[in-house]
Amino acid sequence: MGFLSDQMELQNFQNHTLKTLKVLCKEKVQQPNNQITFGVPGVPIEPFTVTLVPLSFTAIVDQDKVFNTWQLQVTTTDPSGSATSTVTYREDAVVCPFDLTQWPGQVVVQKHDVEFRIIGEPIAVGQQITLNFVINYCLVVAKEVLLEVDGAIPFC
Repeated sequence: MGFLSDQMELQNFQNHTLKTLKVLCKEKVQQPNNQITFGVPGVPIEPFTVTLVPLSFTAIVDQDKVFNTWQLQVTTTDPSGSATSTVTYREDAVVCPFDLTQWPGQVVVQKHDVEFRIIGEPIAVGQQITLNFVINYCLVVAKEVLLEVDGAIPFC
């Protein structure tokens, strides 16, 4: 594959504005001491198990902190069957190295490699179950920026 001679001539190069994301904060997060208490329809019969699955999250960025609220699906299974409920959990704030509100533009918060790991055994008192867990993930906070690039657009 080659270039035609007129494609790379100076008059074919123009300034182009591109929208892209600039990463402002990238943190490996481990929140070790988390606890939720939730209700089940009946008193769980021993032995019972609990599974925890994150469904979604919302994030609020304020100065140098990111506040996360998770929607979690909790399923309790015992010999009589299983019950599933949705629980809202607010985790401790994640601190980024500098003030994120100083950058103009739309904030984009992403998480990947999310892991919720249950620690110990769930504790049942009547119809209330208490669950301890760890949250691990990689947090990326970015903002939209405009770049100006001098380049040629190929015609095919």
